[in-house]
Amino acid sequence: METIILRGNSKSNAKLLQELARKLNFSAKKISAEEAEEIGLFYSIKEGLDSGLMVEEEKNRFISSLEDE
Repeated sequence: METIILRGNSKSNAKLLQELARKLNFSAKKISAEEAEEIGLFYSIKEGLDSGLMVEEEKNRFISSLEDE
């Protein structure tokens, strides 16, 4: 599976890309800015853990701090 994330300011072009994706047998889903931010955080944390720049304890503290807000 391959994933592509595109971001733009044109609703009409976004709709066109979604239509094209469906015609090419790709699934397409519009996501909110909040969902995009959550995806970015997920991959940043994963990369930090995989590279050793972040340890599990730091991850847990960070996630807890987000839940407290």
